Amino acid sequence: MDPAEKPEKRIYNVLLFVKVNQEYYTLDKQQRAELNNPHVTQLSEHLKYVSILSLQGTGLSRDVLVEVLESESLTEIERMIETYKAGSKAQYGIVENVMIMEKVMERKMTGRQSGKRERVQRQVAV
Repeated sequence: MDPAEKPEKRIYNVLLFVKVNQEYYTLDKQQRAELNNPHVTQLSEHLKYVSILSLQGTGLSRDVLVEVLESESLTEIERMIETYKAGSKAQYGIVENVMIMEKVMERKMTGRQSGKRERVQRQVAV
């Protein structure tokens, strides 16, 4: 396949930058569980089409949470975001930014073999 061509299956990655309300950290373990359990149940309806990964902590501000969504369907990602924004945790997290990326070229399409680096030499005219 020519690297300029897009693969038939498109994979989308979406980064949700969520600002966490400081009141969330004042909740005790029981209150967080009561809040999180319905949230997880609501989002799990979309896991057939969308995978989700949450990042918080190291290298990020304490009040920032990054949700990474991946799917072959932007429509399914949009539905999951709407569920996320309308869910039980919505009062403690506001989606501030959204980045949408599309994987358009697989590494094997570049002609390089994985694990091997090519040395490129260039001649410079003086």
